[in-house]
Amino acid sequence: MKKIIFTLILAMSAQLAIATGVPDQYVRAVEKISNQYSADMKFFLRSLDPKITQFSPQQQQQFCGIVKKYVDDMYQVSDQNRQYLPLSVQSMTKQNVIDKVMLSPEMQLLKKYNIQCDLL
Repeated sequence: MKKIIFTLILAMSAQLAIATGVPDQYVRAVEKISNQYSADMKFFLRSLDPKITQFSPQQQQQFCGIVKKYVDDMYQVSDQNRQYLPLSVQSMTKQNVIDKVMLSPEMQLLKKYNIQCDLL
């Protein structure tokens, strides 16, 4: 389970490729969000029993809180810098960010553990 979630972290971070011409402030903000997400997730993963096959309700709540904060922060920084982003990203809604996260291959792997997060 830890390997799957760690893979999720890496893949989500890899999806944060920044287009050329985006202000440094935006790039730094995205890096800060990604680093905080990684640190929070690592702390969470260390707290899990390596033999776990599914999350307890408390663990699911904690996991979903980490993912929700990531989605919220990424949307907020993108919304604040919308005018500097490529046209394909300027019209992105929060639901688009959620969809991208939830449709990632890593989150699809977590479906078998019945982990469902309300990220709105």
